[in-house]
Amino acid sequence: MADVALMGLDIGTSSTKTVVISPDGVLLGMAAQEYAVETPHPGWAEQNPETWLSAALDTMRRALAVANIPAEQVQAVGLSGQMHGTVCLDARGLPLRPAIIWADQRSAAQVADVYARVGREQLAAWTANPLATGFMLATWLWLREHELDVAIATAHLLLPKDYVRYRLTGEIGTEPSDASSTSLFDTANRCWSTALLDALGLDARVLPPVAASAAIAGGLLPEIAAATGLRPGTPVIYGGSDQAMQAVGHGVVAPGVLSSTIGTGGQLFAPVARPVYDPQARLHCFCHVMPDMWHLEAAMLAAGLSLKWLRDSVLSGLTYQEIADAAATVVPGAEGLFFLPYLAGERTPHMDPRARGSFVGLTLRHGRAHIARAVMEGVVFAMRQGLALMLDLGVTPERIIASGGAAQHPLW
Repeated sequence: MADVALMGLDIGTSSTKTVVISPDGVLLGMAAQEYAVETPHPGWAEQNPETWLSAALDTMRRALAVANIPAEQVQAVGLSGQMHGTVCLDARGLPLRPAIIWADQRSAAQVADVYARVGREQLAAWTANPLATGFMLATWLWLREHELDVAIATAHLLLPKDYVRYRLTGEIGTEPSDASSTSLFDTANRCWSTALLDALGLDARVLPPVAASAAIAGGLLPEIAAATGLRPGTPVIYGGSDQAMQAVGHGVVAPGVLSSTIGTGGQLFAPVARPVYDPQARLHCFCHVMPDMWHLEAAMLAAGLSLKWLRDSVLSGLTYQEIADAAATVVPGAEGLFFLPYLAGERTPHMDPRARGSFVGLTLRHGRAHIARAVMEGVVFAMRQGLALMLDLGVTPERIIASGGAAQHPLW
């Protein structure tokens, strides 16, 4: 197996990263390319799908060069990517507008309308999930109301990584882990929810066919092979959502192990052997990339992002390390100072894009170190709320794996 290698792409929100690894997980080459989130209006979040493709081709070529192996050794290419977002393609397969990604908040009215028409409990029963702004269902409804010409011209709705894979292979499709993040998917049965589509008058023909996450989607097109240095026809795997693929990398593939990630956002990820959902729709239940496996997910929007805000806007001049070191000098509870980390609205458990952050309990006693401690504790308290919901649904973690940027400091 020494002459075999695999390539993986992650189509992230802030960058695309490509790795070349051996089958036993040794890193042979890596490359990344950063890009921005466009905000043409307050609360909007968009990215050009061509930016993802350009970054994918560039990092694939550079990662292969760093690995310094013949293209023939790369036996397959897999993908992961940011969840929930929406790419609208016309009948020729061309993007009609910039992609509306997960961080977009313009569709709050559409979320409220779905709950009014369908009901929170019925939506949870059909999809095992709540609906939030930035999810494909909410975005699709917003487009039908505000950009009808785009909605009419749309022949295919794709998630971000699925668009990149389409451009690599020419084949349109998706897989359950990412499709279940759209709020259009029957998560229990791993298919699009015809009941929901019928209730909202939506056309299922624009939704892609669904295949297994580990299935081969197609081979690299000749022009893609030429741009990356890989061989034409190299198998491309459907892949999975970034959270599910990260879980595979961490070995979080069966009940009993839970992952806790504090990056820009915060996620708790707990594999479950059968679909189980919160009737009040405060928690997500998505398909795992593992066969016949699902996972509960609690998601908060401003985890590490809260500390970034503190660094950039309040404690400018200090590094993350210095801020966390200062926080470590303060007793737990920050002497009565509390922080609500709702700087970008909130998902679990509130599911409210209008939620706002605040400091509570400020006194003359409190200084920079207290503020830093309160922000970090506020994030962890918010994560703990998601864990409590999981415990209520029967999750019994024997081990928790911590990851993300927060894992670099012991105080987190």
